[in-house]
Amino acid sequence: MSIRHRVHRVIYVPLDDRPCNVVHVQLLARMVDYELLIPPIEMLGRYTRPGDADAIATWMLREASAGSIDSAILSLDMLAYGGLVGSRSPDVRTETALQRLDALTELRQMLPDAAIYAHNVIMRLSITASSDDAAVHWQLLHEYSVTKGRVEALGEDSDRQRLAELETLIPLPLLSKYEACRERNHQVNRRAIDETAQGNLDYLVLAQEDAAPYGPHIQEQRHLAHLADQHRLTDRFAIHPGADELGQTLFARFVHSHMEKTPSVYVLYANPDDADNVAQFEDRPFSDTLSGQLMTVGVSTTTDPAEADFVMGINPPATGERADYQSSDMLTARQEQAREFFDMLLQTAGDKRMAICDVAFANGAEDCFARALLDQRVPLRQMLSFSAWNTAANSVGSALAHASLRLIALQDKGAFDLASLLVDLSPMRYLQLLDTLIDSETAHAGLLFSHLADDWLYQTQIRPQVTEHVVNLLRASIFDLADSSQQVQNMVSDMLTRAAADLWATHFLGKESVRIGPEDNAASVALAELEETRITLPWGRLFEVDLHFNFGMELVASS
Repeated sequence: MSIRHRVHRVIYVPLDDRPCNVVHVQLLARMVDYELLIPPIEMLGRYTRPGDADAIATWMLREASAGSIDSAILSLDMLAYGGLVGSRSPDVRTETALQRLDALTELRQMLPDAAIYAHNVIMRLSITASSDDAAVHWQLLHEYSVTKGRVEALGEDSDRQRLAELETLIPLPLLSKYEACRERNHQVNRRAIDETAQGNLDYLVLAQEDAAPYGPHIQEQRHLAHLADQHRLTDRFAIHPGADELGQTLFARFVHSHMEKTPSVYVLYANPDDADNVAQFEDRPFSDTLSGQLMTVGVSTTTDPAEADFVMGINPPATGERADYQSSDMLTARQEQAREFFDMLLQTAGDKRMAICDVAFANGAEDCFARALLDQRVPLRQMLSFSAWNTAANSVGSALAHASLRLIALQDKGAFDLASLLVDLSPMRYLQLLDTLIDSETAHAGLLFSHLADDWLYQTQIRPQVTEHVVNLLRASIFDLADSSQQVQNMVSDMLTRAAADLWATHFLGKESVRIGPEDNAASVALAELEETRITLPWGRLFEVDLHFNFGMELVASS
């Protein structure tokens, strides 16, 4: 039974089958009681096996023809090439990729009044590192792309000399394939802008995947932005860093637009001097990355925390790399900064709810920052989101999407409380609505806990240990575990299951998630036992884990 006056249905074509693109978006939809329609998982491909783009387009149009669709959120990389990894392969010809986008015209004809949002990636500066040999070529191609960009922008002789050296080190067929992919993808991005201008897309994000301040992407971005300006797409188009978070951010954008909500946030930095640092794998100051994600999600900023709907605490990109901060003096300074920051965050937020985002380093939380978050006992019921995964854009985008949709879920809870007071609900209707609210709470708590378990426990603590074991003892590749896959997955599962159980017991078990009912007769929805943990390596490598946690919720009379 939905808490809304009718079921809201969204067609969703994800970037690929990884949890960030499927499971996390499903949890967000459960939080706000929307129905998310996703292609069968077998259509989406897996890692280097591309998704079935033609079958997905057929599925999409079939769902649209059934009617009652409010929105479609589409990865054009999936529709054109079969997903993100497929976009880095030359297997799909330019003509085929462009022809596949003809489905957007058919979709608009079927959904003339629905909001259709899409995203597509501006290609990263290298290929997919799917083996140890490919990792060597990844590094060479990345350096080649950056150096070529520096030559074009700065014209320094040392860069010209290094570029010539790199051209001899990179196999010519590989370089040709890489540059052919770039050109094809650029043509598809031009086509996406045309589709937006024609009205087939209501909003388009071209996301800059892993990049740097110099490279061929800079000129590509300028060209695409100029084309969008020619079509006068100012309010319907964006270019900013990102990729894996876009299913979440565009879903949040649709919900905000559909419900006519523009939440406001006050941003507090752990170190304001670092806000303009360029994060690893990005091409612009972090403050610009944040602005782009805010625009896509549909969240405004305020300089007065009293006026904000929520406060966002950010650990901004540090100067240097994670290894630079491992000395005793540097570590002590970072620990003290984190403790002082959370004291300031709690004081600034007061009773307001908080989103926490850690982008100090790529691919995992800063250990002392996550520990300070838990040690300073930020109340669970005030935590809207936590994120510290992959790139800065991925983290801040998903943190904003989760936080802002959590606010809508809390507003739904308020509407439920009011209806309980003013409307004579039957016991059956009351229990149905209560079940919906508890499912929303379960989805929120599950996503929050998954980020802490993945972004901190796994990425920061466990993954480095397992990587050392895989490389030094098993002599396996971290990019493709192959025959060692089951052994390594069992090792990850055992270590992470124990760590997650400790985290749950210490910081989640028995904690109040939300309070429901009128003040004089309120009850708390509290987190009960962690009943089951299932952990897999979905792509047979160590870069990501798929986490499934089953836990209970219980109603407790408020004191």
